[in-house]
Amino acid sequence: MKSSLNVEPLTGVLGARLPGIDLKSDLDKELLASLRAAICEFEVVIIPDQSLTPEQQVEFSHLLGPYSPVPFVKPIDEHAEVIKVVKENTEPEAFNFGGVWHSDFSFLPIPPAFTILYAIDVPSIGGDTVWASNTAAYSHLDSKTQTLLNGMSGIHSASASYSPDQQDLHSQLSNMTIETSEKAKATQEHPLICKHPETGKPSLFFNPTYVRGLKGPELKTEEEENLMKWLNQWTTGIQFTFRHKWSPGDLVIWDNRSTQHIALNDYKGARRELNRTTASDSVPPSPY
Repeated sequence: MKSSLNVEPLTGVLGARLPGIDLKSDLDKELLASLRAAICEFEVVIIPDQSLTPEQQVEFSHLLGPYSPVPFVKPIDEHAEVIKVVKENTEPEAFNFGGVWHSDFSFLPIPPAFTILYAIDVPSIGGDTVWASNTAAYSHLDSKTQTLLNGMSGIHSASASYSPDQQDLHSQLSNMTIETSEKAKATQEHPLICKHPETGKPSLFFNPTYVRGLKGPELKTEEEENLMKWLNQWTTGIQFTFRHKWSPGDLVIWDNRSTQHIALNDYKGARRELNRTTASDSVPPSPY
């Protein structure tokens, strides 16, 4: 049984490769603790060469935390905790699920701590995923801007993605069932600057898709609009990112509390299929 972790950092900002692990058999208590620490430190980790059934993926996800409910997206028939992210090669004009900058379900009262995505069938060219570190985005702010943003809140909502007027868009994906709802228009307020519950580091809890507004002392509408535009650009700056080229058998875990991501839609005529699970956090985002 493997008890040590081989960590290969992939950039100077975020991302690490963890080779030599068999998630079906290698996870003793010491290794699991090291894995969790690596996820929190590097924010995105790639564990290559896996061979997992949906049930095995769920069993592994439970080691990171209990199931985090997935609204709007129907799970696969084989397991109620797994959603299939799939775009067929016959759907060249369809949109790409996850194809905008976002942090998974940040509009929930307690968003998921971790997302676990397992590659089954991926394009030979294209279909990469890019992550941005909101920890790095905050740490590179000058002290004046940090002070300005502290005390502000983000107003999160699924309205831009899962309200009924988005149903035709989602229906382009023939092998995913996404059910939009008026409930998507509900809002959830979270601190704009959050303290990571495990590392204690501050980060910008922001993403352009689900943060639909800002709230702060004496924040005027025009200032809010300009600040939103600036945050959209700043937090997704290339200097804060890591891009992963998928291979079948890759299992990637990322920390939703400190990152956002986007799935690139540049694989026309190819097929892309991945299984996704999510592990819940125990506490809502808390201010730094």
